[in-house]
Amino acid sequence: MGLIGLMGLMGLGLMGCSSSDEAATPVAEATTVELQSYVTGYEEAAKATRAYEPVTRAWTQPTGYSLYSDAESPISVFFTQADASGDEEFFYKSSGHWRASKKPFEAGTYYLYGYVPHDLSITSAVSVLEGEGKTYADGAVLTLTNVPTVSKADICVVIAAKNGASANEDYSTEGLKRGNFEYVATGSNNFVYLLFDHLFSALRVRMRVQGDYNDLRTIKLKELRMQTSGAGDVPTKKKTQITVTLNKTTDGADPVGSVVFTPDPDSGNSDGAVVDWNDGITLTADYQEFQGHLMPFGVTKIKLISTYDVYDKKGNLIRQNCTATNTINISNLFSGQTETLRGRRYTINLTINPTYLHMLSEPDLNDPTVEIDN
Repeated sequence: MGLIGLMGLMGLGLMGCSSSDEAATPVAEATTVELQSYVTGYEEAAKATRAYEPVTRAWTQPTGYSLYSDAESPISVFFTQADASGDEEFFYKSSGHWRASKKPFEAGTYYLYGYVPHDLSITSAVSVLEGEGKTYADGAVLTLTNVPTVSKADICVVIAAKNGASANEDYSTEGLKRGNFEYVATGSNNFVYLLFDHLFSALRVRMRVQGDYNDLRTIKLKELRMQTSGAGDVPTKKKTQITVTLNKTTDGADPVGSVVFTPDPDSGNSDGAVVDWNDGITLTADYQEFQGHLMPFGVTKIKLISTYDVYDKKGNLIRQNCTATNTINISNLFSGQTETLRGRRYTINLTINPTYLHMLSEPDLNDPTVEIDN
């Protein structure tokens, strides 16, 4: 069938969205595809010290998006037809090339529903909307089971699809709108456009070392872990089921009718590394940014655990696996909110400080602490 181009337009952005730890399994004789993604930003949560201004999601033509060059996360897609759900398919990267598990792409009209990143540990299913005479042309209910509530990945749902190819091979995004899931396959030279929207919230951590301390010691950050809890400090469960109701719209209105999170009561408490490095990453006196993602429903507090090693300026390891825990109370730090919201990003600034500074060279310094900046 030749090459297939796939353009993913990420509604409200993927920042640092890495491939899942259990990515899609390569498929024999899969079709090679060309895949590019475009992204825009998250809605930013206003700090409590600033005036709160509600943020609305504005959509423009794709010319307002930027190329997401590092998007290597596999994408799960159901190629439904009006009266048939179809099988779960996916796009994935293998041996340096993007490939599609669906082979062949037969000519016809499909309605594309799915999520990113595809993950073998997540079970996905699609069904028609409730109501007499409803078909996949009207929308769908996407159900994701066994989803981790704390994740490195930015889990997003497909909210629009379109074949970009026209009769004159002009791969235009004209007509690509939220709520239009129709993809008309020609059987060859198909160029797929997708729009995505967030199912999770994001926590962006900007981290640095206090200047005087940075002159004396080198800090290597090894891991950031996240734990979440709700009202009464009840821990969030480790796994959840997500049920997304998607409705066809004709005017570009938001097709997401509802997003329901159902925690798995037997999955234990939420806890997971959102960033980690085997050898650590060297922090400096300037802020460096790291980002993780969390299931937003009912979360009022986020516990962030930092693990790092301390070296002197000659490269000698002084303290290994130091840990510091910061509790982020959403209502205290962010204006107008009592719990996290889907599609919202929460930014905090952290500074590693010593408990005291000894300006001579070799003394013991007490374990440094990590403090939330005002």
